[in-house]
Amino acid sequence: MWQVFKKDFLAFIASKTGLVVGVVFWLITALFLWLMEGNYNILYSGLAELTPFFELVPWLFIFLIPAVSMRSLAEEYRSGTIEILLTKPVREWQVVAGKFLAVWFSVLILLIPAVVYYFSIKKLAVPGQGPDFGMVSAGMTGLKLLAAVFAAAGVWVSSLTSNQMAAYLGGVFLNFLLFYGAYGLGSFNLLGKWDYLVQNLSLYARYRHFVKGLIYWNDILYFLGWTFLFLGLAVYAVQKRKG
Repeated sequence: MWQVFKKDFLAFIASKTGLVVGVVFWLITALFLWLMEGNYNILYSGLAELTPFFELVPWLFIFLIPAVSMRSLAEEYRSGTIEILLTKPVREWQVVAGKFLAVWFSVLILLIPAVVYYFSIKKLAVPGQGPDFGMVSAGMTGLKLLAAVFAAAGVWVSSLTSNQMAAYLGGVFLNFLLFYGAYGLGSFNLLGKWDYLVQNLSLYARYRHFVKGLIYWNDILYFLGWTFLFLGLAVYAVQKRKG
């Protein structure tokens, strides 16, 4: 498992895809949070907090994480190296776990600028009025859990095809559906008393708790449940392909 993780992680870091994903993420966050007028601009919000960052990043993750995960198994299928990989003393679940961890850790690196943003806001704020460390920690926890779900979903979609573009588009669609689909459906007020229940099924509703500084065990388990579900589906897909 760790050999798979190390190979994929280092390959992404050294690849053009890794460079493009990193530059796009850091550039967009910097533009929206510091330069462009709008709801995500920290300076225009009048509040010394990182809430705009935590509200913006999930929407970027929907598009960027599939770009990281699309090669994980699709490329192995296309090049035929999956058969060679599975002939080694490694189980299917170890291959999937290694691929997932490589994607997840690659995404976590993108969150490093948050440290710079945190101290920048703290420096600009009135003494004693800087960002609350507890809320920032809760928001980061939510982002890491959300990234885990998106990474696992991306690995699963990648396990279904040898076409990287199909894996990317499928990952984007699935991530959006998971994050906002149920919440958006409930916002139409078509289901009466069931609207709240449907909205609460979305990752968006659960993630908002973390952004507000609230960490509930049921939310953590909800994110972990989705993560392990997609990893299990990916293992099944690899096993089925192996025959």
